[in-house]
Amino acid sequence: MLLEGVKGKKLGEVDKSHQFARTEANDKITGIAGDVIEQSVFGYKRDSKQECDIEIDGVLTELKTTGVRVPKADLPKVRGKVGEAYNLYLGAKEGISITGVTFEPWIQTDFNSSHFWEKSERLLIVFYEYKSYEAVPASEYADFPIVDYCYNTFSEEERAKLRNDWEIVRDYLNEIYTGYPTFGERYEKLVGFTHLLRPNLLLIELVPGFKKKSTGSYQKPRYRLKQTFVDYIVRGHFDKSRAATEISLKESFSSFAELDARCHALSVKYKGKTFAQLKKELGVEADISNKSFGAQCVLKMFGANCSRLNQISDFTKAGIIAKTITITPTGGRTEDMKLHHIDFEEWADKDIDFQDSDVYSYFCEHSFLCPVFCENDSKDSNKTTFEGFKRFAFDEGFIENEVKRTWEDSRNLIHKKELKWEFKYDNNGRKRKNKCGSYIGSPNFPKSADYQVFFRGGATDSSDDAKTEVVNGIKMLPQYFWLKGSFIANKLKTIEYL
Repeated sequence: MLLEGVKGKKLGEVDKSHQFARTEANDKITGIAGDVIEQSVFGYKRDSKQECDIEIDGVLTELKTTGVRVPKADLPKVRGKVGEAYNLYLGAKEGISITGVTFEPWIQTDFNSSHFWEKSERLLIVFYEYKSYEAVPASEYADFPIVDYCYNTFSEEERAKLRNDWEIVRDYLNEIYTGYPTFGERYEKLVGFTHLLRPNLLLIELVPGFKKKSTGSYQKPRYRLKQTFVDYIVRGHFDKSRAATEISLKESFSSFAELDARCHALSVKYKGKTFAQLKKELGVEADISNKSFGAQCVLKMFGANCSRLNQISDFTKAGIIAKTITITPTGGRTEDMKLHHIDFEEWADKDIDFQDSDVYSYFCEHSFLCPVFCENDSKDSNKTTFEGFKRFAFDEGFIENEVKRTWEDSRNLIHKKELKWEFKYDNNGRKRKNKCGSYIGSPNFPKSADYQVFFRGGATDSSDDAKTEVVNGIKMLPQYFWLKGSFIANKLKTIEYL
């Protein structure tokens, strides 16, 4: 009754506890939407205790409030739509913070009795629509509508993955606390451990990073459900028909270690086999000359009944991007990799920190599973062989150096009004045109010649009509982050096959 009564209303309309009055003195208030739901809708005081928030029919339940919105790429699809037809396109804006990682005075050892599971086993999630594509001050949350709510419990498969993630954290902490008896030694050794464990965690992440602050105290992390996993929950709530069409692996995995073991078994079985042999043995219907033939082979190996690797829910929940890689016998000539659409509204926000940005979250949350094929004869694809699987995540050094460099340099172009359009010219000094009749060119964003992470436009055509992105008054194709092919090739050379 409480939640049905506020559906469709704006947060400011239901703010009986006057949370938004606080924004008059401070417009940077974290969690104000949750404060409104907790104190104005449910009528209880905010606290920092690790116990669950409320009882529902005698069952302890954690209340979470989280933002949802339509991805910019789907905006054309929702024009004229309202209600359920509109809500189908809503996705998670961010992950859901659960509780702080327990350090002192003891380390929890049992998952079932842990604070993390106590607070995540049963979640009452209230969704509000974050109706902006840039960071807004806390006062503007008053205009965001409450969309819906759901009572979430996890499947046995999801619980197993959460348990494995939690135990990875527990085991690491136990090792440090056993090996180093004093408070100072332990905390010094724990600096950066959140980044060290990140590549091994499927559904949770530890944020913020564990580090020593200038005051001498330590910044401690919280357990947070990954944005990719929360997005899966959100979309499943609004699309009730998803279960009938969802693609899951016949044999799932509860940890990256299990996934790695399965990939190893497939490598042992199929390594060295040519496209021609794989087509016959796996029963692949696609023609060998088809660009996606390698990916179709991998789908058959996994027993997945879909057309693309990234349709598999086991991968999307965990932020795993499956990408087939074709190399030469020397390990070279890997193509540039298209990654992520760029949200320029966030780029325009001068106050946002890199670690709070969408691009930082993307590179932190995602990892790559790469089935590798070797092109032994560029003129005869029948001789291309399967070599095995490699998996990697972006380490903190790469994110803090390469990704941040691209982020800062591109933002400076926008903020300093130095962004410009650069035309391509022929040998006679005339502007070149493409097949669509449009002049060839691009904005002077970071390019692959100088950056490992760079910008490139992406659209079905390169006509002027396709230039739907406008930045500083300059029309351009929608822009994406790309990963330089030489970086991928060099990275893969340093990684052993699973």
